Amino acid sequence: MSRSENVTAAGSARLEQFRQARRIHGGLVNMWAAACGVRLSRLPIPTRRLRERVYRTVYGQKYKALNESELDRPLSEYRSLNELFTRAVRSEFRPIATDGKQLVCPCDSTVQDVGQLQEDTLLTVKGIEYSLESLLPGIETQRLHNGAFSIFFLSPADCHRVFAPAAGAIREIVHVPGRRLLVHPPYQRAEFPVFALNERVILRLSTEIGECVLVMVAGWGVGNITHPFKTRLRPSSRGITREQFETPRPIERGEWIATFELGSTVILLTDQTPGIRPLIERDQQVLYGQPAFSVSASNVSENEE
Repeated sequence: MSRSENVTAAGSARLEQFRQARRIHGGLVNMWAAACGVRLSRLPIPTRRLRERVYRTVYGQKYKALNESELDRPLSEYRSLNELFTRAVRSEFRPIATDGKQLVCPCDSTVQDVGQLQEDTLLTVKGIEYSLESLLPGIETQRLHNGAFSIFFLSPADCHRVFAPAAGAIREIVHVPGRRLLVHPPYQRAEFPVFALNERVILRLSTEIGECVLVMVAGWGVGNITHPFKTRLRPSSRGITREQFETPRPIERGEWIATFELGSTVILLTDQTPGIRPLIERDQQVLYGQPAFSVSASNVSENEE
């Protein structure tokens, strides 16, 4: 694609981003109000009483009500909307499947899609094709050809922490700058392949089952994907940045490894491990830690070797 074509495509995506945001919020006034709300979400709310009032207005009227029994602390103790949004969940409400022959769901979400790559192509139920090259620029993808994939959509009411699908190690973290098109499934269009156009963070993992990749796709209003551990990665809007770990960082199954600050999408890609099969299905609501894929015991043994 020529420079002029790139500029035109970027302009079209920017305009589409504006149109989508205006449409989902019901007009310009509501769209700007929502944008202000995102910016204000990090400001502390001064009193416990006011916090509860605000949170129960947001969750229960605008979004689905929260299950307060699973929160890691009382509702009024979250000092800001962002703090509540990025909350932890009590461990007894999210048991982590311990079967070493399984990959677990990396987040609370709805399964938008699940299936197998066609060589190096991911085809969604909406008929949108994504090549591995478009999803994972600058990353060697040969081992992922014909692997399994699943797409997890996080609603605003979901816990927005992301967890390791299996025990292993993080090999690399990559930041890809991009747009902030809506990731909501009804707004996805073939003309604007959101998972390839949007800003995203890619985590390359080596696990007890094999290699896999988590792609965290930013959505409208999301500009901050963080990690609960120190990283030297310095995201830039001008180009791809990456941190390769000289010594891969060990992770446990179900370990918290990243956080979204607003609703978005996680794509899980696996290598071409024979015998891998999904344990989840399209449109299913899932919780992090529950089984997502299984493989045969012999394949797990081979990967461990």
